[in-house]
Amino acid sequence: MANHHLGFDLGHADTAIALASGRETERFAAPANLEVQGQSIQPTALARIKREGKEVLVVGGRAIREVSKAQAQGNAALKAAFKTRPKNLGAATADLQDFFRTMLEEAAFDPAPPEGWAGCSIAVGCPSSWSAEEDARAYAEILREALAGTDMAKAEVSVVPESRAALLQAIENPNSPLTLEARRENILVIDVGSSTLDMSLIAPEQKASPLFDAGLDLGASFFDRRVLDAALADRSDARGFLELNPHYRDLWLYYARRTKEQFFIDAPHDDEEPISGAPLQTFFAGGQRQSLTIDITGEEFATLRRAPYDRPLNPSPELSLDPAALQGMSWEEIYEAALTALREAIARRGSAYGRVLLAGGASRMPFTEEIAQRVFAHGPGDTPVLRDPEPSHMVSRGLSRWSRRQESVERFAVAARKLMKERLPELASENFEPLKDRLATALAGVIFDRFVEPVLQLWKDGAFRTGRDVRAEIETRTAEWLASEEGTDFFVREINAWWREEVKHELDRELDKLHAAFDVSRDIQLNLGQAIDPAVFRFSASSLDLPFEAVIQAALLTLAFAVTIAIDAHFGFVPITTGALAAAVAVGGKPLRAWIARIDVPAFARRLPDRLPGREQLFDARVRARVEKQLGQSVEKARRSILDQIEAAVAASVTQQTKRARVLLHGEDGNAR
Repeated sequence: MANHHLGFDLGHADTAIALASGRETERFAAPANLEVQGQSIQPTALARIKREGKEVLVVGGRAIREVSKAQAQGNAALKAAFKTRPKNLGAATADLQDFFRTMLEEAAFDPAPPEGWAGCSIAVGCPSSWSAEEDARAYAEILREALAGTDMAKAEVSVVPESRAALLQAIENPNSPLTLEARRENILVIDVGSSTLDMSLIAPEQKASPLFDAGLDLGASFFDRRVLDAALADRSDARGFLELNPHYRDLWLYYARRTKEQFFIDAPHDDEEPISGAPLQTFFAGGQRQSLTIDITGEEFATLRRAPYDRPLNPSPELSLDPAALQGMSWEEIYEAALTALREAIARRGSAYGRVLLAGGASRMPFTEEIAQRVFAHGPGDTPVLRDPEPSHMVSRGLSRWSRRQESVERFAVAARKLMKERLPELASENFEPLKDRLATALAGVIFDRFVEPVLQLWKDGAFRTGRDVRAEIETRTAEWLASEEGTDFFVREINAWWREEVKHELDRELDKLHAAFDVSRDIQLNLGQAIDPAVFRFSASSLDLPFEAVIQAALLTLAFAVTIAIDAHFGFVPITTGALAAAVAVGGKPLRAWIARIDVPAFARRLPDRLPGREQLFDARVRARVEKQLGQSVEKARRSILDQIEAAVAASVTQQTKRARVLLHGEDGNAR
């Protein structure tokens, strides 16, 4: 059990680390972002600086500052923006590992767990479009290797879809824009990042599996590159310097991003006013010291917003987007096309969405929300798009919540399975008598209405000759019904009604204790409103040992009545035997019933009961009660089979619901642990 849960949001542009306590006394405490070098957000940057013949690793803003001072002497090299799929990392793998390890070393959190790093769980985010089996697992291994040989190797490292983390933060954050009403619907999470655009449709409150994840490599860092290009457009000296010193590009790109962010913060009304978020950049060209201003005007930014996107997009198949058709389109045009494709994909799946949650630092660009509102509006005036008040911290805090929640879910799943194993058999057995009565009564009604009366009518119409034929037809129809979906649905319906009335309330009291103990009421509240969920467990009615001798006896009562009518008719309707033979069949033994079953009753006698008083006694309350009693005995014989299936069905439902909670957390059935 971890006492510290770290959420490590390693972004293409920025990195943030959040901490959620795992201590029992602090399990409801909100996550807090940790400071590195006095700041809660650091650039994803790594500097390798040579000092006294040794290489020193410096990360974040300090790396930017150190490189700005040292690169001119050739004593430092900056590496930035190295987040990509593991198979594409190449030589940047070492940069990623060094950055990850150094950031953790510099993260200040107190008090440290008494177990040291062995008491820490670290959840690292990845794009939702990454494959859990390939990308996320490989990413996790790279990160674990980064900690090998250090005390931090004792920490548990997991890789988590960022959309899951963002949603979890939105759900549990008291300042979240997601209302309780919004959480009852499918939520569409759109993470606008520096390197990718990730989209996930999730149903959190219904505990359903994520409907799907999709994305493409549409990164907002495109604007960083365009801002730098604009600054270099009329500076051949600076472009020549970069050709000779390519390691400067990451530094200048960082300041280009700062300039882009400052532009949206200032939102200038004057399109000719230059905006900059960067200090003057110095460099040497032609033996002389030169300087470069990285700034942008509204007019220039409007031009670069129309510029064609310059990277492969690799859209997910779920979006049905043709990469060739997207070539030459601007970032905004591709963004709108991707959102439109997502909306259409949701419709094709027969699904729906309620609110749309924008996450990621790049979602602060106002046109991302404007386009999303236009695409996803359910009608005129509808504004479904919501944005977290702190998008830059959303994923890191959600990751730390995820780590804590994941542990709670696993512990809850173990406790719930134990409860079902120990308590459910006892509860079901104690309340079996009401189930037996319910099934016997309902079965008698079905059997009389569906099998006995219709088959006897066919017998009277001449479709069958003897009682033996009637018996065979009733047995055949009953067996077919039991094996049919309709027969199964009958048992599921009756068992679930019994469950709600007799068992569920007691089980809910037991489960409420677990929900409170593990704080899982929101993301994995077990919904056991029915004992048997056909979507999870297939109940087998045909496997029940239900002998229907009572049913056959009821049919033979009618045959016996008709036979006695025929005998009495032979004597001129003198009531010598009328009713006596029927009574004998009802009370008597198998030989008498076997004899009646062999008689081929004359056609006229088959119809006589319909024209004589007292025919309603054939199916009166006494006859039904007798049959219900015998069916109750049959159900009792099937007791073990019925209870075994109920217990198996509830256990399957618990397993399925805890699995869905894992899917909500991990994004897929597997995970990169």
